[in-house]
Amino acid sequence: MLPVVSVIIPCYNQGKFLAQTIESVLAQTYENIEVIVVNDGSTDSATNYLLEKSEWAKTQIFTIKNSGVSAARNFAVRKSSGKYILPLDGDDLIAPTYIEKAVAVLENQSDIKVVTCQVGYFGVKKGRFNLPDYSLEKLMGQNLLVVTSLFRKKDFDLTIGFNDNMKEGFEDWDFWLTFLGKNGKVYRLEEELFFYRIARSSRNSTINLKKQERLRRQIYDNHREIYSSHFLNPQECFEYLNILNSKEYRLGKLLLKPIRMIISLLN
Repeated sequence: MLPVVSVIIPCYNQGKFLAQTIESVLAQTYENIEVIVVNDGSTDSATNYLLEKSEWAKTQIFTIKNSGVSAARNFAVRKSSGKYILPLDGDDLIAPTYIEKAVAVLENQSDIKVVTCQVGYFGVKKGRFNLPDYSLEKLMGQNLLVVTSLFRKKDFDLTIGFNDNMKEGFEDWDFWLTFLGKNGKVYRLEEELFFYRIARSSRNSTINLKKQERLRRQIYDNHREIYSSHFLNPQECFEYLNILNSKEYRLGKLLLKPIRMIISLLN
């Protein structure tokens, strides 16, 4: 019999999108799944009504007081019975073959700890995320994996799970550093099988510079051993990439282009 995959979905006021998210899970070609939704103290009446009245197949719904996404995911994993865990946020989607293809990798390659995939985004913007290939050194500088990646529950149980001290954001990045450690291997399926919703105001897009600084410091404090034993290339840090991709940098580069051309001609 195929092993059970537990899809864990924290939900805080995401009732507008949750049904579509769960439908994408129930449409999987891999049938032996369970869906665990954790209502993280939603204050939206429509979300609470949906969760109280819903009767989705293969789905369990739990309600906890608002504790943050890390606590909600950890709670869901404790309630799960699957050999494998796939976190999924309550407004994102997965392609029908994602679980089947990811399970096949973990079943046949015991040295792989995490299976991820290429990522598309939808919503107010559409396109594809161009995530770099995985290495620990790069992961120290920026998050390389979406949270919706498959892993073994037994490996999760050897960690503290998603750290509660990352309530302001970047908890998935922090988790991968914990989960993979120095030697964990990642396998990426080269298909767009996960779809990340770009909303007009998302949690990560609204993280300001001071908050980023606090979160970076917290990640460093949580993983001092890894950071102290590896050299971190500044050009692979998300802070550097934020500057490189900023409107101000691109505008300045555009304005300086004719000046550089003139200088090159004079030389």
